[in-house]
Amino acid sequence: MGRKIKCKLQEKIVNGEPLTEEDFRFLGEVVKDVLTFMAREKIIPSPQNYERWFRIFCYAKENNLNLSKNELIDIYFDLYQVRVDRKQESSASVVEKIVDELFENIQRIYTSIHEHDRGISEGGERLEKIASTLPADDVQKTLSRIMHEVKGLKSINRKFMRKLEEQKEEIARLRDELRRVKEEANVDPLTGLRNRRSFERTLSEFFRDFKRFGYPFSVIMMDLDDFKSVNDNYGHLAGDKVLKEIGNILRNYLRAKDVPARTGGEEFTIILPGITREEALLVAERLRKVISNHTVDHDDKKIRVTASFGVSEMREGVEAPEDLLREADEKLYTAKRTGKDKVVG
Repeated sequence: MGRKIKCKLQEKIVNGEPLTEEDFRFLGEVVKDVLTFMAREKIIPSPQNYERWFRIFCYAKENNLNLSKNELIDIYFDLYQVRVDRKQESSASVVEKIVDELFENIQRIYTSIHEHDRGISEGGERLEKIASTLPADDVQKTLSRIMHEVKGLKSINRKFMRKLEEQKEEIARLRDELRRVKEEANVDPLTGLRNRRSFERTLSEFFRDFKRFGYPFSVIMMDLDDFKSVNDNYGHLAGDKVLKEIGNILRNYLRAKDVPARTGGEEFTIILPGITREEALLVAERLRKVISNHTVDHDDKKIRVTASFGVSEMREGVEAPEDLLREADEKLYTAKRTGKDKVVG
């Protein structure tokens, strides 16, 4: 590694030191800056990426450094001797875990203080009853002073509870924002289906389960026929509408456990867990018919499209997920070459 940089807040969190109200505010600002930067630069929010960029942004903010994008990337490269990784798999980030822990800790503290406040109230009520039965002497005066202190303590306690409630709401908002960014990193924004990165990760998991446990699955690769003509004849907005409706068809006509994804411009790929090649052919044929009979309404025009399908089944002898996709792609190419609007498996 090159230069040494430190984030005092990160060290404080790692060491389990209590955070002040200023620390919480600073944490929120750094997290926002990191999320904005990573989203704008299309950096995948992996645990490693979050941790590294959080450290850099925290260091810059603690030292009042107004760094450009290139300067930030130069620090990253100098620190880690690697280029910005935009292809790593997305999973629960270090920052998200920190935020979750902060939220849980605040919730525990809030609950504890609430119980403490209730105990103060109950104790105060008992003292008040005792004071009312005593003569006006030094004992009653002492109890009166105690009651005054109790009321002051309750006032301070409740102010602290209000502050904690505000911090809890802010941490909850940050946690939701982190989860939203993670979700967006896995979803195709146009169709709402999984994107290619998420699909490839899921396919690798199914491939691993087959190798370990023999759990069967099949893959359907689907491509819309002559989709360029839709954009040419009706415009790209119409093309986008067609793609959205194809996404809706896949969601509506597949099982909840099936995994449809948009893996290219007009290319979709589907994982069918527990499905043999013969069953996958039936699923593909049903989708083919639904799509060919479906009409997309756009600007008083009715648009029809067809799709071609290639089907492959996971089996012994397939050495990598890419081999399974390559086989489905070859079947798809055959369907295209021999007339389109058909299923080959």
